Amino acid sequence: MDSIDVKRKSPSCGESSDFIASLSAEAIASAAVNHPYLQAFRDGDFPNVEVAIRDFAFQYGCYSNAFTGYVSAVISKLEQKDHRDILRANLAEEQGNAHDADLPPAVLAAVAGQPHRLLYRHFQEALGIDEAYRQRQRPIPLSRNWQQQFARLCETNACVGVGALGIGTELIVSRIYQQILAGLKQHSNLSITQRVFFDLHSFCDDQHAADLLMITENLARDDEARQQIAYGARAAIAMRVTFWDAMLERAVQIARPDWTDVQSTSMENDLLENTVI
Repeated sequence: MDSIDVKRKSPSCGESSDFIASLSAEAIASAAVNHPYLQAFRDGDFPNVEVAIRDFAFQYGCYSNAFTGYVSAVISKLEQKDHRDILRANLAEEQGNAHDADLPPAVLAAVAGQPHRLLYRHFQEALGIDEAYRQRQRPIPLSRNWQQQFARLCETNACVGVGALGIGTELIVSRIYQQILAGLKQHSNLSITQRVFFDLHSFCDDQHAADLLMITENLARDDEARQQIAYGARAAIAMRVTFWDAMLERAVQIARPDWTDVQSTSMENDLLENTVI
């Protein structure tokens, strides 16, 4: 996939709403949302679908399990109390305080009060990712790198962090998870309770995105702020695209009888070096 130039100049717009609309359209049209890996996941178009899904569940957990830390980092950079309060409400939902999704009451009751990180852990366990699996496997360097670099984005300043978390993540993640959810429904035996992490995020993240877009519009008062927001969004997108690139290659390689993690390391290191952030 082509790398994304996160340092290019963002559109110079007279109104912050025009700037946000342009950058949002760019994010939605990006390979972070429209990637061959996601299409293959949705369609079950892997040499070994079961192994590919399990590998995704394990590797993606590196980034996903740190999500509350990303939100907390952005909160710490926001100056306005109303902005912090909005993200604290989103953080409370991530930690299990509320689930406002259109799901069967029995499912919502089963997950009530459970942090989303724990729901993701249940998803992994349902796919056979137990302690023995974790002893045999380790997250690839690219997975750890994504988590660390995204965390640094969120810690940079309010504009970069909101760009990364908002347009660069929450705006697009429901579109991404809907493709993953379609693949899980069609190509796994998971129950809705076992995969509920993705059911929830296919719905609730739209409200999170709306909240962050409102904060983004408030912050995007001048060209410097807009450049920083655009940098954060584009860097977040570039990291996700690089991860999808690696996972698509792994989905082919891990089905081979002679595959080892050692063979994948060189490819992943090449992708790391070519990631523009």
